[in-house]
Amino acid sequence: MDEHRLKCFVAVYEQGSVSAAATRLHMTQPPLSILLRKLEDELGVTLFDRSGHRLAPTATGELFYLRAKALLANLQTMRRELREAEQGARGTAHIGCATAASLFVMPCVLEELGASGLDIAVHVHEGEAGYMLQRLRERGLDLIISRSEYMAPELEMRIIMDEPLRVALPPGHSLAGSDRVRLADLRHDRFLLHRSPLGTGISDMVLRACQKAGFVPNVVYWGGETLPMLLMAQRGLGVAFAPQSFGQLVAPVLPPLLPLEGADLRTHLNLVWPRQFPLTPAAGRVRDLILERFG
Repeated sequence: MDEHRLKCFVAVYEQGSVSAAATRLHMTQPPLSILLRKLEDELGVTLFDRSGHRLAPTATGELFYLRAKALLANLQTMRRELREAEQGARGTAHIGCATAASLFVMPCVLEELGASGLDIAVHVHEGEAGYMLQRLRERGLDLIISRSEYMAPELEMRIIMDEPLRVALPPGHSLAGSDRVRLADLRHDRFLLHRSPLGTGISDMVLRACQKAGFVPNVVYWGGETLPMLLMAQRGLGVAFAPQSFGQLVAPVLPPLLPLEGADLRTHLNLVWPRQFPLTPAAGRVRDLILERFG
């Protein structure tokens, strides 16, 4: 059974005669009659009562009409969805995200997808930079948005957010009311730093700046996420560092972020994807959207 036979049957059913259906289908009557007979033989049922002057569908024919209409509609929907998937207007994108990407990039991505009428579902995966990189290489992820810089020939990387690094001080700190903080004035504080197992990240910049300022910081905590460290700073457990964008998160449980004086420390989010194999059309659309909005 093929689509053409289904369309011929539906036309005969809806027109009530072979001749009218043949006109609608732009074909002659004899081949259409033969096609109907072959369809009934193939199904092993009688679809029409031919005893009168007008074809009348049998109960089986009524049921087959409902199923045929549903099948034709599904075929049409499938073709449209396949075309949209081929063009990147439909599909799924799997993205490995740092916390900042989930907070400040992905909401904009979803807004753009909705405004563009694209039916793309975004699956966000969070985790260690090394884990996300492995997933990317194994094609479990399409894209990564991370602060780590990956200098590998098989990876393509673009900076999508560049911003200054700020410091969060514990409540009651002697410098808490300052407009700016010198890194050298934090030499006696406990530091809460980001772990950078791959590439380079925030902690690498902070450690180099401390060395340049003439001291080695007392690092008491190495973590993978910024928000927990900001909460720890607010509880008086040490000083934490965060990109300026985290200042948008106004909450009583988060400490204010102060500029660093004399240390031009900047951090950025990187969009990373593999060079050795092409992205799916949907993932390519999301990548292009991110680059247009943030690149």
